[in-house]
Amino acid sequence: MGTSSRSDDLLDAVRRARSTLSTGRAHGTRDGTREELTATLGELRALVDEATALQDEVLVGLVSLEPERAEDGTVREVRRAPGHVALDAPAIVSGVLCLSAVAAEQRVRDAVRRAADGPEGTATETGLGGLHAAMGQGRLDAYRAHVVAAELEACPADVRRTVVAALDEWFAREDAARLRRRVRRLLATIDPDLLRQRAERARAATGLRRWVDEPGVDTWLGTFPSEEARGAWAAIDALAQRYVDDGTCARIDRARARALTDLVLQQATVTTTVVEHEAHPVTGALLDTIDALATTAYRPGAALAALVRARDGHCRFPGCSVAARWCDLDHVVPWPAGPTSALNLVCLCRRHHRTKQRPGWRTRLAPDGTYTVLDPTGRVRTTDPRDHLRERRPRDLPVPDDLAAPPGRPRLTVPDGPHSDLEHALESLLGGDQWGRAPCRVEVRRPSRRFTVAPTGDHPPRRPSSPWPDAPPF
Repeated sequence: MGTSSRSDDLLDAVRRARSTLSTGRAHGTRDGTREELTATLGELRALVDEATALQDEVLVGLVSLEPERAEDGTVREVRRAPGHVALDAPAIVSGVLCLSAVAAEQRVRDAVRRAADGPEGTATETGLGGLHAAMGQGRLDAYRAHVVAAELEACPADVRRTVVAALDEWFAREDAARLRRRVRRLLATIDPDLLRQRAERARAATGLRRWVDEPGVDTWLGTFPSEEARGAWAAIDALAQRYVDDGTCARIDRARARALTDLVLQQATVTTTVVEHEAHPVTGALLDTIDALATTAYRPGAALAALVRARDGHCRFPGCSVAARWCDLDHVVPWPAGPTSALNLVCLCRRHHRTKQRPGWRTRLAPDGTYTVLDPTGRVRTTDPRDHLRERRPRDLPVPDDLAAPPGRPRLTVPDGPHSDLEHALESLLGGDQWGRAPCRVEVRRPSRRFTVAPTGDHPPRRPSSPWPDAPPF
């Protein structure tokens, strides 16, 4: 009863605070002197930071609630120790905060690590409690706190606590980039092996990812070992410069994209198989109208599985984007009560497959392919299938190589001329070393016309050096 009363009091206080802010907006938000508006801006930032810290504490309480089904079939909530995260908690947070599944999991993880820091020397110690305290005082925002925590990801809890304590005086006046450099400098002083191990993990985690972006456009994100990337980039850049010189592409960035795909396709053979299916006239979902692919077995056949994966494209749980190829095919109505057919199968990643089976969750798949999820708090969310009727294939879209050439030298449209091996090496070797130095970016600037220099006896006065160092010493 006491806990419920405190929660109601907090909810009332938050609602009153929102009402007060709404009243403040009614009195005008743009009038005042520079000093007054600056002070107001700073106070609002501190208010947001404190509210985020309070949100972290509420999240810790929410995700520690674990639903349990009693012998009589009723479901009751059991509160675990702070730091415990129920399996379906990120999915509930996703619906409340309107976040994707990945963002919700990260938000829960950040909140638990900051606000559920246990006593020093215990198993529940995270070492990041200082970040939560600074946020609660209005001196640190969530983004900068996340940057510091990410830099300390693989460090022991005692090292994290030491670094956070050393950074405390800088939280109120330094941006994320400077805090990141300070963390790396401190780690290099405390234990250089931690940075070396981080570099080894980063090299082991190199890879290439792809996702659909704008209509007809895919986005690739790759990380590669520097020694491998140097040679590959040189080959791509050389071919791209040729494309710009002969007019195949107007822009150097477009030329590099085309050079990459051309070089890859020259080393591979791709075979495409096309299978036609009917599509729903409104949603564009692929259909098996006469259940020709349905089966009485638990596992769907290859053709039915391919149809469902093509219809969904990715995990159908709200906010999740795991590709369909990595998803389970879930029976919406459990088998054998529900058939193994396109009308009862949906793609769910393993986490959301398990989440859907938790007490209080309900799902429904409509004949038009829309998928509806009801969470234990009563929120209803719906996801749509891929619209195969209205999706424009990349081959149907013009490739923008016929655009008018930009003014000046086209290869310098992006401020980036030909990249030599030396320039690539400087960027790789000087970028983010163990001392936390800022990444080195080599920018080539070539004059467009000649200048004549005439020697004279007069010399211009020497520019005085700045009294401020580039980076404050520790």
